[in-house]
Amino acid sequence: MANPEDLGRYRLKRLLGRGAMGQVWEAHDLEHEGNKVAVKILHAADDELALARSTFAREARLASLLRHPHVAAVHDAGEAAGTSFMVMEMVEGRSLRSMIGDPSTTLADKLRWIRQIAEGLTAMHRVGLVHRDLKPENVIVRPDRTACIVDLGMAKWTKFDLGGERDPEDELEAELALPSPPSVYVPPETITMELYDELGDQYAFGVIAYELITGSAPKDDAPPLTERDDVPKAVAAAIDRARSAERGDRWDAMELLLDELPNETTSAAPATAEAPAGGTTSTRPQASASPAERPRLSPVVVGAVVLVIAAVAAFVALR
Repeated sequence: MANPEDLGRYRLKRLLGRGAMGQVWEAHDLEHEGNKVAVKILHAADDELALARSTFAREARLASLLRHPHVAAVHDAGEAAGTSFMVMEMVEGRSLRSMIGDPSTTLADKLRWIRQIAEGLTAMHRVGLVHRDLKPENVIVRPDRTACIVDLGMAKWTKFDLGGERDPEDELEAELALPSPPSVYVPPETITMELYDELGDQYAFGVIAYELITGSAPKDDAPPLTERDDVPKAVAAAIDRARSAERGDRWDAMELLLDELPNETTSAAPATAEAPAGGTTSTRPQASASPAERPRLSPVVVGAVVLVIAAVAAFVALR
């Protein structure tokens, strides 16, 4: 749609990006002191997206049930000015795309981000959400060096009425996830069968992880990660399995893959500062134990010591 100034209570400020499904804007929420949010606006003129428009708001409201540190929160959804829109958390930082091949990015960084992306996807899949457009551009690395999955505008709710049953329209709607031309992150079954589900997200994750570690997306003849000496073998094997062309060769679920990735405390607790290379370490002495914490002698030992002292004193007096 054209550059609107307002969309309901949201004041659109800056176009952040465009995609096959619509536009993403930086906006201010006028009802919450102008807080910054990201607003995804679905294209309203494309007849072939009528099905997407009819379900867009519903899927967004269901997505808002998910709260996870590595998935951008969905705050609101609705319709205004003849189009549908979704309001998401404004995640500040750099796209993962800009970090791929960056010499300042360490292997520890890469493995941490891979773990965090896997945690986010696992959380999405547990509640029945499939992202369907996972790529490096849709992962943001925050200033605190944590990764966050963004742009849930194509996400699909895969459980019917939260009851755990597969939605019969999943395969029909999978065609909406297929970009033109297909990207390297689209699984083969989406191209051949128009099928995209949790295993499709897993495939995209495997390609992203491979690209992040090696610096380039894998091609058909790409060597497996297990041939590299700098990557833990279990991690390399887990990623290679995730990006298998055959659905049946992948992990049954992301949470099983997650078990093979190193679990760093950065995902579960506030990060702690590390001493810089060549820096100094603290030489401050540790505080002494308080009187209550100091060890005490037992009454038996004290009594024995008193008797020994008394005996020595008596022996000296008799001499």
